[in-house]
Amino acid sequence: MSASFSKSTEPVIAPKCEARDLGSVKSQELCRLLAEAQPNPLTSEQVMAVQAMRLLRRLDSELLKARVQWNQDWFRRLMHARSKAVSRMKRRWTKIEPQPAIPLGSLRRRFHANLACYLYQSRP
Repeated sequence: MSASFSKSTEPVIAPKCEARDLGSVKSQELCRLLAEAQPNPLTSEQVMAVQAMRLLRRLDSELLKARVQWNQDWFRRLMHARSKAVSRMKRRWTKIEPQPAIPLGSLRRRFHANLACYLYQSRP
C-alpha cells in the first residue's frame, strides 16, 4: 500500500511525456518511471484505517504526556479511549482488501504501575 499522506486534497499532476520530448533513451526511461510512480488513490477502507491509525498514535502521544505529569485521571481516561481506538483500528485493518503485507501485530499497552494503583486498592 503506497500512499501519500499530505494535507492537500488536490491531486498531484505529473508532467506528460509526449512523442516529441522522447529524444533520448534517458527521457524515455524517465517517462516510463514517472508513469509507474503515480500514487494510487486510497480506497475508503484504507482511508478509514489511516484515520484510525492516526487517532491511535495521537492517543499514545497523549498517554506519554499524562505519564510525565503523573495525572491519574487523564491517564485513566486516555487508556479507556485507547482501548476503543484499538478495537476500531483492528476492525478497519481487517476490512482492507487486499490485506496489507505487514501484519497489524499486538496493540496491547499495560497500565503504568504507579498510575494504575487505584485499580488494586481494596474496597471497604
